[in-house]
Amino acid sequence: MDLVNELLRMVLLLMSLLFQLQGIHGLTVQEDFRFCATRNHTQKSSIYYKKDGNFISIVNHADGLHISAPFLPEYGNYSLKDLNGLYRFCVFGQQATGLFSVHYGNRIHNLSTEAKAFLCSSNVTGNSIQGGSSVLHSVSYAFDKGSHNMSLPDSSAYKINFQDPGSADKKSSLQVCEVEKELEDLADALEYPKSGRRNNSGTFYPYLQRLETYLGKMDFKEEHRTLGKGWRLRASVWQVPPHKASLGFAIHSKLEENKEVRGFDVTLPRTLFATPRGRKQANPKVVLMEVSSQNQTLFQPHQNSGSILGGVVLGISVADRQVSGLPKEQRVALTFWHNQLLKNATPQCAFWDTSTNGSRAGFWNTSGSEVKAGWNHTICLWDHLTFFAVLMTSSPDLDHIHQNYLTVITYFGCVISALASFFTVCFFLCSRKNERDNIVHIHVNLLWAIFLLDVSFLIAVPLSSTENDVACKAGAMFLHFGLLACLTWMGIEGYSLYRLVIEVFDFSTRNFLLKLCLVGWGLPLFLVTMILAVDQSSYGPYSIKVYETSAKYTNATICWITNKHINSILNLGYLSLVLLFNTIMLAAMVRVILKLRHRDYHQWQYAVMLLGLSCVLGIPWGLAFFSFTFGTFRLAALYLFTIINSFQGFLIFLWYLAKMVQARRTVSAQLMSSNSAKLHSSSSML
Repeated sequence: MDLVNELLRMVLLLMSLLFQLQGIHGLTVQEDFRFCATRNHTQKSSIYYKKDGNFISIVNHADGLHISAPFLPEYGNYSLKDLNGLYRFCVFGQQATGLFSVHYGNRIHNLSTEAKAFLCSSNVTGNSIQGGSSVLHSVSYAFDKGSHNMSLPDSSAYKINFQDPGSADKKSSLQVCEVEKELEDLADALEYPKSGRRNNSGTFYPYLQRLETYLGKMDFKEEHRTLGKGWRLRASVWQVPPHKASLGFAIHSKLEENKEVRGFDVTLPRTLFATPRGRKQANPKVVLMEVSSQNQTLFQPHQNSGSILGGVVLGISVADRQVSGLPKEQRVALTFWHNQLLKNATPQCAFWDTSTNGSRAGFWNTSGSEVKAGWNHTICLWDHLTFFAVLMTSSPDLDHIHQNYLTVITYFGCVISALASFFTVCFFLCSRKNERDNIVHIHVNLLWAIFLLDVSFLIAVPLSSTENDVACKAGAMFLHFGLLACLTWMGIEGYSLYRLVIEVFDFSTRNFLLKLCLVGWGLPLFLVTMILAVDQSSYGPYSIKVYETSAKYTNATICWITNKHINSILNLGYLSLVLLFNTIMLAAMVRVILKLRHRDYHQWQYAVMLLGLSCVLGIPWGLAFFSFTFGTFRLAALYLFTIINSFQGFLIFLWYLAKMVQARRTVSAQLMSSNSAKLHSSSSML
């Protein structure tokens, strides 16, 4: 009898060893824990599950397995219809899917799908019972996704306790699942900031710092561990052995071709891993956090400070060490591999600074770094460790020297244009002949609009330097009204000249001229009044950056529109419509004029006429759209736009003067022809 029992014990031992190996190595990366044991199935039994307590309890009886856990049940009890004998079963949980299941023999029974919030297990205890059919054999337990495995003594009841989440800050080491739970909570809060529980704090940065501390405490056996699968937040931790630490440590990410930032390299000097005297040498841990700044409030740059390259922010730290003030030859090197940057883009290395800012939000600080930029990579050298990124700022194609030249041209041109417009209007009004030519009244209104635009610009700049907010708003409104009036009357000029040349329209009707005046002056006044009524802050001081270098600039202020959307949509849209309309009108007029021209006319007369029409219709204003280009072409377009449009009133004066000279020559030629005809008639009579 003893021999039979001994043989049976050996068979059970061999089978248990086989099952134990399968139980341990069968743990998948999705399963956060697994409890496996061998059960002697001696009668018809079931799996009984209920929600109870704050721990997992597994108790074996002859009638079945009694399991309780703090998760809502999915179906309840399961009847086991297997034949009597030895069966291997495993209880496992998957935090990612919330699945809590039992694998009994060849069948899987889902006990709950609400296990997403379960905590890490701290220990497993069993009530030892000698002998009996209810004792479980070959018990094994694995947790932290298989990083910890242990064998447990035979027993009939086991209890899996959970960690207290509030004790993580007090511990010297943390399990992987504890840190992973903190990372997933923070990643969810970043993805859904309105519903995230941490949104009320006003900033996510303190929680990111706490996660960084937890990562440094994380206990794992392998050399490298990565947490997080989403694009919002990922973290990696390396245990650096002494033989590698003495040479420095390098991190190389995998390059991805379909992203703006394809990858990055981190090189840490060996001085970071030097062990102070008197301290036991241990494997230091390097923590690397990859945070996305896209579509969230974390790590957002301040206005006009640029954008984050690829939205990638890297946080680097060495556990239990404060790193700052590294010597120049031992600095940390970060290499960002990216696609070729735009010609007007300048990369700037920046770190997230919370030390000098009164708020907890922090800001991007570009001081103290050395930048080495290449066509497909940017290297940043730092003497400390924190969160880093590359800010992309627009390089100024227009330096302060050209800015000064253009400013002088603008002021001089506006003064000359205003005087020329005023004298031309006076000449029109004093001319008796022009009183009968009603198209001249439209020219007069256009010149008045140009005069108002020039004068309002000349007073808008000095008003911005005063502290009188009301005066600056008034100057900005006056300038905006002058611009819209000028554009409106240029459109009316195109329409009127088209009707005059193509349809030979009679402008003698006073009601028609009155309607044109209502549109030319009323529409701009209506638009300015509506903007002021909707938002009074739309007008006021507006700052323009004047760069001396790519990083150093001064602000030039003018009383103008402070809302960029109004300037982009209303002004540019209005200008686009006027230019499109007048270009069509000019093309139609040129086509007719070229058909009607006489052979004895000189070519320069048509050139002057076409240039004058273009100036009157505001075609050179189209050069404003070339300011969105880059390089030498943009600079040339800015100079042409400034010269032509600043002197628009003066150019119209020259055009009118050329027309007068041409008209006088025509009259003189007609008089000479008439006198010669009379002389020929008198001599024939003689």
